[in-house]
Amino acid sequence: MIPRLLLASFLWSLGANLVYFFLNFHLEALGFSREAIGLAQALLVGVGVVFALPLAWLIPKLGYLRSFYLALALALLGGGLLTLGLLPLLGVALYGLAGAALQGALPALLARVVPEGERVRVFSLQAALTTATGFLSTLLAGFLSDLLGARSVLPFALPFFLLALPFVRGVAEGQGGIPRFGGRFGLWLRLFLPNAVIAFGAGLVIPFLNLYLKEKFGLTYGATGFVFALSSLATGLAMLLQPLLVRRVGGVGAVVLVQALSLPFLAALAWAPWLSLVTLALLVRGALMNAAGPVYAALVTERLREEERPGFFLMEGALWSLLFALGSALSGMVQEALGLTAFHYLFATTLTLYALGIALWPWAFRR
Repeated sequence: MIPRLLLASFLWSLGANLVYFFLNFHLEALGFSREAIGLAQALLVGVGVVFALPLAWLIPKLGYLRSFYLALALALLGGGLLTLGLLPLLGVALYGLAGAALQGALPALLARVVPEGERVRVFSLQAALTTATGFLSTLLAGFLSDLLGARSVLPFALPFFLLALPFVRGVAEGQGGIPRFGGRFGLWLRLFLPNAVIAFGAGLVIPFLNLYLKEKFGLTYGATGFVFALSSLATGLAMLLQPLLVRRVGGVGAVVLVQALSLPFLAALAWAPWLSLVTLALLVRGALMNAAGPVYAALVTERLREEERPGFFLMEGALWSLLFALGSALSGMVQEALGLTAFHYLFATTLTLYALGIALWPWAFRR
């Protein structure tokens, strides 16, 4: 059962990363301005905020597996509208809703079938596999865009969503109760806060890194895709090493250590003048900052009752999405006003917020 879920997640991520990496270029080819692209990025994650509470109620009632099916259907519909250029903002919204549904269903389904002592290992493997799909999908995106044009990439993402379907069929369904906040608000708030600070900082620059590198160094679509493909591969490899680090320094220590080590590389990514150094910084920063994700998920599931988990991950995702969306929208407006110079200020703000969020982790996970 676990291998089938991991494979389905892997195939989903191939399609999802293909859409995510190339969405900015696709919208640009449709005639969107830079400010409009920023608002579209805000919409992509903002729908998770609007529908977090409805999904937190729906997923336990519908079931984790059927919620996975719902996410696949929404991804296909939203991706189809984007591909055709018909109501592209609606397509972005549906695609974002698909991601929110998956975010609530998949961790709860995995936590149900994986014993507690194995969760760091399985969550790390799942995150490594899905992150490493970025290596394949971004390479494919760059190759297809150079060969066929910027509007010809997204159709190749849709079959991957369909291919995931056979691997989840027959997986045992799981249903939980509706989450209740009684006596749990303080715990949820502590677990939310560090990621909330980091999310706003991430929204300022992360959605625009492909455009930033393309403009700063005059890269082709293919070269940009290759750089981000290497970044995804490095992140996946770092995630595989997380269980070893957890055994040495503990779960909270592993989260703090890898994220803190990413900060100098974020600074190099922002201000280094050489493409080779910026590429190295992109690889290492992404690997270190994102490698903590599966350890965070495992730590959270240990501290929550089963019926709380779908609702928590949805609310955490909604809070992340809200702040990430606000950061994206603000960043788009600053870039529209200042051009490439805007990234000096945006990166400085992101670096400060990342440092603050990382410093809050020991407080968030105190027993």
